[in-house]
Amino acid sequence: MPFNSLQYFLFLPFIYLLFYFAGDRTRWFVLLAASLLFYAALDVPYLLAILTLVVVTTYCFGIFAGRAKTTKGKLWMLWGGIAANVLVLVAMKYLPFVSANLNALASLFSVNAQIQPVKALVAIGVSFYVFQAISYLIDIYLEITKPEPHLGYFALSLAFFPKLLQGPIERSGDLLPQLKAKYEFNYENMRFGLLLFAWGAVQKSCDC
Repeated sequence: MPFNSLQYFLFLPFIYLLFYFAGDRTRWFVLLAASLLFYAALDVPYLLAILTLVVVTTYCFGIFAGRAKTTKGKLWMLWGGIAANVLVLVAMKYLPFVSANLNALASLFSVNAQIQPVKALVAIGVSFYVFQAISYLIDIYLEITKPEPHLGYFALSLAFFPKLLQGPIERSGDLLPQLKAKYEFNYENMRFGLLLFAWGAVQKSCDC
């Protein structure tokens, strides 16, 4: 579902209407469900499973870091979370490249040993998720932000679908408060947002 496709133009207003009429307590769920549906529509194998793994891993390490009594304990949680997320990134994105090159190198030297190729399970958004998660853990370690106790809000902050492939990698304190704030319709904000979205869609479609 590309951002400049007809499906997306129908998807976005439908989700906004659901978001608008939902109560403040359930709006996060509407956006999270919409994000998961959006990723499912990309038809990328295991993308949702990988996102879930990154979310749960980072959430747990963030909670543990927040509960750590010493700076050393927080540092262990930081490096543990970074290592876990980087491992996901390497395993799901770079191992296919590594295995293919090792096989080519073995063939070059006539070595009768082939490494079973690793299928590329995902190619969209993994790096973004991982670096966003690492940024969150660093903010907790530096005490810029506190661990988010609500798993749903935290998952939404990582998975929010308009950010896919667009970025930027941002501070966790930028989006999370906006997701929790009470929503009030603002005509000028809506008008400006639609104009900005339309101009971006034109540029993307025309490759300007």
